[in-house]
Amino acid sequence: MFAAWFASGIVMIYVPFPSLSDGERIERSEFVDTSAITSLSESFKAAEINVASRIRILQYQERPILVVEGDSSKVVAVFADSSELVPEVTAENSRELAEKFSNFPVISVSDQIMYDQWVVHDRFDPYRPFFRVDLDDKDRTHLYVSTKTTEVHQKTNRQQRLWNYFGAVIHWIYPTVIRKDWALWDQLVWWVSLFGILGVIAGIILGLKHSVTGWKRGSQLLSSPFSGWLAWHHKLGFICGVFVLLWIFSGWLSMDHGRLFSTPNPTLNQETNLRGIHLSAALNQVTQEDLNKFSNVREFEISALDGRAMLIAKTGQTSELIFTEANSSPNQDYLISTARSAVSQAWPETAIKSSCMVAADDLYGHLREGSFPQETLRIVLDDIDETWVHINLDDGHIVSVMDKSRRMYRWLFNGIHSLDLPGFSSKRPLWDIFMVVLMLTGTVFSITGVILAYKKLVRPVTNSVKS
Repeated sequence: MFAAWFASGIVMIYVPFPSLSDGERIERSEFVDTSAITSLSESFKAAEINVASRIRILQYQERPILVVEGDSSKVVAVFADSSELVPEVTAENSRELAEKFSNFPVISVSDQIMYDQWVVHDRFDPYRPFFRVDLDDKDRTHLYVSTKTTEVHQKTNRQQRLWNYFGAVIHWIYPTVIRKDWALWDQLVWWVSLFGILGVIAGIILGLKHSVTGWKRGSQLLSSPFSGWLAWHHKLGFICGVFVLLWIFSGWLSMDHGRLFSTPNPTLNQETNLRGIHLSAALNQVTQEDLNKFSNVREFEISALDGRAMLIAKTGQTSELIFTEANSSPNQDYLISTARSAVSQAWPETAIKSSCMVAADDLYGHLREGSFPQETLRIVLDDIDETWVHINLDDGHIVSVMDKSRRMYRWLFNGIHSLDLPGFSSKRPLWDIFMVVLMLTGTVFSITGVILAYKKLVRPVTNSVKS
């Protein structure tokens, strides 16, 4: 298991798990034509979702559609020009959508897929089932089209798929049959990693015990009472034992999920208070005039902050927002003031201590495993945990809530597991050389253990069967 983890970790440095960014998804979508929209409120009613967590306007079959997401992972799409439900996407529809998205011809379209290796994560749950569309391009790209929202939600190519079977699928214990059951996967990886920690500790204790015995008999510092592969394993253990323990411990923490460290996610009540109004009320404030203020928009999102309805127009990598009541785009100072007021409503029992924009080199906001949006505001609460609330000023959404426990977690997980340390992780290829050498050493050390296990367990049984 350790040999597989170290070797697959090297692959993951250079070939991460496939993903389709929101920026690319939006950039390849069709322009939204809002001229025929009659009543967004009527379209919302037709969706029959009482409490919406997200509302967007997209384009499908040359018509605007309202996509409403509920808190129970329910997603409904409604034609915004007629308030009719959008029919479930068919295989032929998926072919057309994929061709427009990619500008490549389609080789084949699968049957409906609930799960496969590349859409197994639970973040895809609201949009299942999918059609997988295989493109006729040099990269052998696969696109996954949601039958509910008409969108492409995942994109993979042949190289990513191949290398990830040797990378993330092994490293995360990610076979579809296991990962699609989140509770099973969570327990499995947690316990396997914990037994791994205990195994390393046992190995260190045994190695030191044999070394102390040898030293008492006059052996030199790095000598071993063993010979052959066992001697190599014993000697390498002096070098590898500590960092192997740190690596498996930090990897174990990736599956913490609130077991040891807090997960201070905002409650539904706090998110509602942050908006100040329900999204359905914000939707009612959006007029045709507001929509017409923008041109060449590929996606609209309707949100709210501090009781003010927001309309966000997205073109791909950029976005622009207006508060519908002000009828103009706010500047950063206004957004900061509004966000502070909203957080005061969401956390009414706690005063605000300070606020600042998250810097580009922030130690907590910009990590190798993912960074905050560029326009992220940090609001520090005056509580015992000195909680940080991060707000994306581009759309008013909560990016994260981070208390002292989560800040410690950043160092114990990110700091140890991927050596995400100030002034070091950005120094490439120095960081690469250091990481690869350490992981190759860990792989070799682990292989010596595999060989010993074979010699001690498998070979005697094989010989016994032959005799």
